[in-house]
Amino acid sequence: MALRSRRIDETLTRMTAAHAGLTLPEREGEEDVDDEESAEKQPLLRPIPRPGVWKVLALALAVVVFGTTTVGWAAQSWLGSAVRNVAALDPGSGAIVDADAQQGAENVLVVATDLGSAPGAASQQAAPSPRPDTVLVAHVPPGGGPMTVLSVPTDLEINRPPCERFDPATAGYTSEIVPAQARTQLATALDMGGPRCATRVVQQLTGLAVTQYIGLDLDRLGAVVDAVSGVNVCVTQPVLDRVLGPIVPDSGKTTLDGSEAGDFVRAADVDGDPPADLGRIERQQQVLAGVLDTTLSSTGLLDLTRLAALRPALGDALTSDGASLDQILALSLSLRSPTTDGVTFTTVPTSGETDGGSVTLRDADAAALFAALRKDTPLPSNATDTTGGRTGPAPSGLTVQVLNASDQSGLAAKVGGTLKQLGFGVGTVSNAPQPTSQTVIRYSPDQAAAADLLAATVPSATTAPDPGATGVLQLVLGRSFDNVVRAPVQQAAAPAAAPTATASCA
Repeated sequence: MALRSRRIDETLTRMTAAHAGLTLPEREGEEDVDDEESAEKQPLLRPIPRPGVWKVLALALAVVVFGTTTVGWAAQSWLGSAVRNVAALDPGSGAIVDADAQQGAENVLVVATDLGSAPGAASQQAAPSPRPDTVLVAHVPPGGGPMTVLSVPTDLEINRPPCERFDPATAGYTSEIVPAQARTQLATALDMGGPRCATRVVQQLTGLAVTQYIGLDLDRLGAVVDAVSGVNVCVTQPVLDRVLGPIVPDSGKTTLDGSEAGDFVRAADVDGDPPADLGRIERQQQVLAGVLDTTLSSTGLLDLTRLAALRPALGDALTSDGASLDQILALSLSLRSPTTDGVTFTTVPTSGETDGGSVTLRDADAAALFAALRKDTPLPSNATDTTGGRTGPAPSGLTVQVLNASDQSGLAAKVGGTLKQLGFGVGTVSNAPQPTSQTVIRYSPDQAAAADLLAATVPSATTAPDPGATGVLQLVLGRSFDNVVRAPVQQAAAPAAAPTATASCA
């Protein structure tokens, strides 16, 4: 009956259409058959075409890719949220020179700190506070372009502005205002006023507008490395530190554990290192880049167990204002080997040390360099001199006193004769008032560069400044003297050797 009713409806529809002057098409294959027979012949459901096997696989692959991308994005966001935010920027500072002209430029202030006691902390029984180890500004012109890295000595003499006191435990500021101080070191800005005070000092010094801040705690970096089961690094020459000893005994690629990485990033007295902190900056950023590059890869982000171990360690080691984890990685990749990545490295021009052990600004050279950075014009011809304009003293210009404080008779005369053969000027040669276990180079502030040269020549010696003296350069040979005296290498020779040495790690 249902089929018969439908047939009647269709007939009425065609009749109505004919009266309206329309012609409806006949259904293909339609015949005048008995309704019951038609019902038996017509299927109740039409078959659904089956998709090809390749379409099924493509759909499955798309689902997997989408799911992997989503998981990776979520994992990276979760990991990045562990990085502590710290208020460091001061964009409204009157120290910024021609702020409108600097719009679009990026100036990232990177401060690596290590655990130490702030001035006066011992007497106040204060908790250890991170001290600045390296400070740099990474400058990128508006619209992109080659990066310029400006290293700022932590012992640079500055006039510190008033700053809010910083609490490193909470990464926040207190209501106490630390008063301004003239002729103090840059390090005190971070000690007293934290990242924002450091930013203000750098802006006051250079006139650059700091747009991002990244803080790296070297004391916590070892735990980050252990969380990812080691980090791969590549060195162009053995890393042999005169204080810490052999760290990476052979050049080439190697894997460091957390303890080794801690020494690697702290090493500040490495044979053959370029001056002006360049070698230390490279090593610090190489470790950070090695951890983040592996972790933020598509496969690394799927290792949730590893990420769970890394997240708290990374949160302890990194702070930032305005920089994401991706941006931190990109900067670290550029800084891990600046000489091969097209990055220009320069340093704040400084002259000799003050009586208090600070280095002083060479005002005219510094003003020209900072203006070139702000205006994105070519740097002054002497700007890439990473010795800070000083080539270091020649051995013939020094006068070294040699004292024997060991149990070996005639040692001072023997070593003094060797130093003369190497071109050093040798003054008094005698016995020390009393024997000592350590081999020490005592020097006054005006002889700091000479002491560095002598320390490179007598690697078993440690340096001991004598702030209240002048004209003192004294080698005291203790029982630790290992009879090694090397040919002196002046600072000016180090930068020239760097480009050929870094080729093996490209």
